[in-house]
Formats: sequence, C-alpha cells, structure tokens
Amino acid sequence: MSEYAQYEGEYADRDCLVEALTEQGYAREHIEVHEQPVQLYDYHGRATHYLDASGDKAEIIVRRQHVGGAANDLGFKKQADGKFAPIISAYDSGKHNTKWLTGLKDKYLDKVTTKPARKLGLKLKSRTVINGKLVVRYLA
Repeated sequence: MSEYAQYEGEYADRDCLVEALTEQGYAREHIEVHEQPVQLYDYHGRATHYLDASGDKAEIIVRRQHVGGAANDLGFKKQADGKFAPIISAYDSGKHNTKWLTGLKDKYLDKVTTKPARKLGLKLKSRTVINGKLVVRYLA
C-alpha cells in the first residue's frame, strides 16, 4: 500500500501552476481544476485516507491513469495560506521526485514572473543569467 506525503505549499497562483504542470508533460485536458477539493484515488481506484481520515482531497488533480503505470492520483491541495501543496504518493515519488519538483517549481516561477508582462502584451525578447541573476528583456 502506498501512502501519500504532503509537501510544503509553494504555489500561490493556480493558473501558473497548471501551466507549469503542462510544461512538465501533463496534457491540459488531463489536469482537473476544482473550486472545492475532491477525492484522490489510489492505483486500484479506491478513495485514499492517508492524510485525512475523511478522505484525501485536492483542488488540482492529475488522475492516476494520466500519471502513468500503476500510479495514484497526483494532487495539489489549497492550504490555509492560499498556496497549493503537492500531495504525492510514496509509490509515485520515483517519478515525482526532488528533481521533478524542482523542475515544476522553476517552470512555475517563470510563469509567475512573466505573467504581469504577458498581461501588458509584452513579448519575451531574451532571458539570460548575468552574475548569477536572471535578466529578462521584453519587447513592447
């Protein structure tokens, strides 16, 4: 049996998190977004109760059949501070490991930092690292 682990919430912008998940390889149509948390399921299709006796729930979910193999649902639960925290089963921690989470966080941060520029209609010109700092240039 595979238990879930809940990680620290780092993702405050729901839309940027969904975009980052698509860049991590999940098709947008396979990412569920709910206003209220809904039940997560294990690889047998049974409701899980590892973190919460009333049922493990999340607002952003990639269902097990889209995670691949004999996987459990991948979830992101909204915390009291408004940030989404990943809920990853121990079984799936091989795929959704530290490297995967770091990639997700990097893609998320890129989306969050460029979102205001996109709203203004600016186009990305270049992205370079100078003296350890990311420098992003836009075209109006």
